[in-house]
Amino acid sequence: MYKITKEGSSFEITNYPWEDSGIHPKTIITIGYDDAGFNVHYVSYETELRAVETEHNSDVYKDSCMEIYMAFADGDNHYMNIEVNPNGATYVSLSTCREQSVKIDPKEIDILGAKTKIFEDRWEIDYKIPKEFLQKYFPTYKHGKGAILRGNFYKC
Repeated sequence: MYKITKEGSSFEITNYPWEDSGIHPKTIITIGYDDAGFNVHYVSYETELRAVETEHNSDVYKDSCMEIYMAFADGDNHYMNIEVNPNGATYVSLSTCREQSVKIDPKEIDILGAKTKIFEDRWEIDYKIPKEFLQKYFPTYKHGKGAILRGNFYKC
């Protein structure tokens, strides 16, 4: 278990469980929180990007993307998946298992405010997950110090 601080805690993605391509760019996620929600920042040192999808809830996993699977330690077994590609196209779903995924309305995804930047040697994503957004989909979630977030971070 890792502690997420207000200033932000950084984690490097080192496990690529389903990736056969041999492409494993250095990828770091920094996640912090404030009274309004979670602040998420990704950096991937990847220079050959695939960025085809432009619409929310499209197949961004086929593009270069970075993602988080998150749940909360409140006895609830559902989780949220957020994936963002270099175009800022964002996929968000709520699931209890991979086969029972329900996409979040694309109009609601804009609240995350995903912004991407592409540089010569890397690309970056910034977005915020508002506490009200989380409380809508995780009704027992209590935001603040001591809240437990379970999650996985991936680069695909």
